[in-house]
Amino acid sequence: MEKDKYDKDLTSGEEQKLFSKLEFTYSRSKEDVWKVLDGLTEEESEAATNTAQEEPTKTVKMSWWSMGIAASMTILLCYGLFARFYTTTISAAPGEMASHTLPDNSVVTLNAASSITYSPYWWKFERALELKGEGFFEVEKGESFKVHSAYATTEVLGTSFNIYARDESYEVFCATGKVSVKSIDAKEVLLKPGDFVRLNRSTFEKSSSKDLSKSVLSWKNNKFNYNTTPLWKVFSDLERHYGVTIQFDAQEIDDNATVVTDRPETVTEALNLILNTDIYDIEETSEKTYVIKKR
Repeated sequence: MEKDKYDKDLTSGEEQKLFSKLEFTYSRSKEDVWKVLDGLTEEESEAATNTAQEEPTKTVKMSWWSMGIAASMTILLCYGLFARFYTTTISAAPGEMASHTLPDNSVVTLNAASSITYSPYWWKFERALELKGEGFFEVEKGESFKVHSAYATTEVLGTSFNIYARDESYEVFCATGKVSVKSIDAKEVLLKPGDFVRLNRSTFEKSSSKDLSKSVLSWKNNKFNYNTTPLWKVFSDLERHYGVTIQFDAQEIDDNATVVTDRPETVTEALNLILNTDIYDIEETSEKTYVIKKR
């Protein structure tokens, strides 16, 4: 009943007569369709054409104001991506030290063969950087300041501290303020002034001494300060400080060095100061290569 009422309202008798002549299935060919249309009177053909016309396509025009907003949003998005992912790297070459002021006026001093990488345009949103090597940080007070390295992250609010992150070694010394050190497996240790921690195979080894500052920060003051330090580590330091290569047999030379001195101008002077020349031969095989052998 409802369907009959709907059909009656939808079309007049004349229109129903017209549509009955237009009925065909989608399986008919184009030629069959034209034959049906040819059988219509001129008036019926015109009515069919008018009935079959689609509604006109609506075109929405954007105003200049809308286009301006869209362009502004695109520019802001591009700037945000640029600011977030653009980075700059500051390096200290072998044999050199470098000092760099960060965007918040915090200062980092890099030891030889060390570098930091950070996002300068994102700094106001996140004070974070990556350190490779060794650096001393004097951090301005403010939001969290993070130093990421391969094996751990050190976080502070405003303090000064030293980080050594080379190869598989990670050491942190807190000079002032408080420092939080967190390993990659989420272990955490808190340091206060004078505290020193070394990360050894996911385990923190913490110590504290008033004299630690002199030894840990000796590089910053152009000094060598070794206290029963393995010679292989001393040689690694000399290679970075002087930009040279030192060759030796690690099984043959397994001694330690104990010396406190100003850093000599040349590596030859340094080797003669650190090594007992009655026991060791020092041979310069080329301009920047030295071979150490036991007598």
